[in-house]
Amino acid sequence: MVLRPTRRSFLAGTAATASLTLLSPISSWASEAIARKRLQVGLLKGGMEGLTAGPPYGDPHYNGLRPTIHVRSPLRLSADFGLHPKLQALHQTWIDGHLAVVHATGFAYQGRSHFEGQDVMQTGVMKPYSSPTGWLGRAMHHARTSGGIAVSIPMPLILRGIPDSDTQYPNWMPRLSVQVAGDIARLWAPDQALRPYGEKLREDSLIDPATSRMTATEYRDAISPPALARTAGERMREPDGPRIGLIEFTHGFDTHAQQGDDEGPHADKLAEFDGVIREFRAAMAAQWSNSLVVTVTEFGRTIRENGSNGTDHGVASCCFVAGGLVRRSAIYADWRGLAPANWHEGRDLAPTIDTMAVYARVLQATLGLDEQEIKSKILDFNPSRHLDGLLS
Repeated sequence: MVLRPTRRSFLAGTAATASLTLLSPISSWASEAIARKRLQVGLLKGGMEGLTAGPPYGDPHYNGLRPTIHVRSPLRLSADFGLHPKLQALHQTWIDGHLAVVHATGFAYQGRSHFEGQDVMQTGVMKPYSSPTGWLGRAMHHARTSGGIAVSIPMPLILRGIPDSDTQYPNWMPRLSVQVAGDIARLWAPDQALRPYGEKLREDSLIDPATSRMTATEYRDAISPPALARTAGERMREPDGPRIGLIEFTHGFDTHAQQGDDEGPHADKLAEFDGVIREFRAAMAAQWSNSLVVTVTEFGRTIRENGSNGTDHGVASCCFVAGGLVRRSAIYADWRGLAPANWHEGRDLAPTIDTMAVYARVLQATLGLDEQEIKSKILDFNPSRHLDGLLS
């Protein structure tokens, strides 16, 4: 079913809620059209609540199942589906014809464990802990994309699989002195694994602190998710800029208690994600037409609210795909409704579209990989005819 609309600096955070990764340009073998395309992945850890982010307000069971947490003022997409009111930028993207909402999506893995689910969503392999590499890293390897630099420690699993990738992690603390950095570089020089890091410390110690060091306040502002998205867009819009970006929300979507409705903890996280869309699109400018933003989360939440006015770990959620490479604004779903007879295992929204099939379409559109190569070497997915017409 498809419903149509009626400084050279990398920034990251640990205690903060998000981190940013940018990966290098594609090799020269690629066609000019593919080389222009950009992909920004939003990794929403904790289990984004699809029935709150994309409320099916036209379903007669929706409000009754969620008496205190149902969305009261949804932004209309169709007669049956809307967006949470905090998703203003995403709604404007819908109006402009650049948003696909894929609803009732989930993985073949349905164990409801954060740890296992986050491993599966990043590796693309349905058996948890069975792969040391991530689906995006493998895709870049098979697309012959050169390695990148991740600004997080450690390298996010979803990006592992590019042999020449490296990590950097800046902070607002003073740099090592030239003498100490030089001593460390000499100490590490005989070790093949440590030598590159010693050289990096030596290089960084030579940078003028007045031009490179942030204050603690500047650092906290710079690592907000919207600021990271702006940094990503400014870098990725350049002809020779990074082709792949990853903004990782490290926590916040696990709302077991006091989840809220139009306001509340989950609404606050959705507002942060909406800021990512707003700032990334503005920074990309004309290059937005060659771009995609896609969301990744480990599972959805239970259909019925719990006794703490929250939701517990579930199965299906929804997936947002935004950008100029979206063919038209539409809702893609094989929607069964919220009647109890249609619940998965008596508690969850049933997953009717494989989320990995969405990511396979995204990899085809942005990296030029074909479906068979993706299925055999990158992602374990079940194709869905409901996704036909999703991307240009």
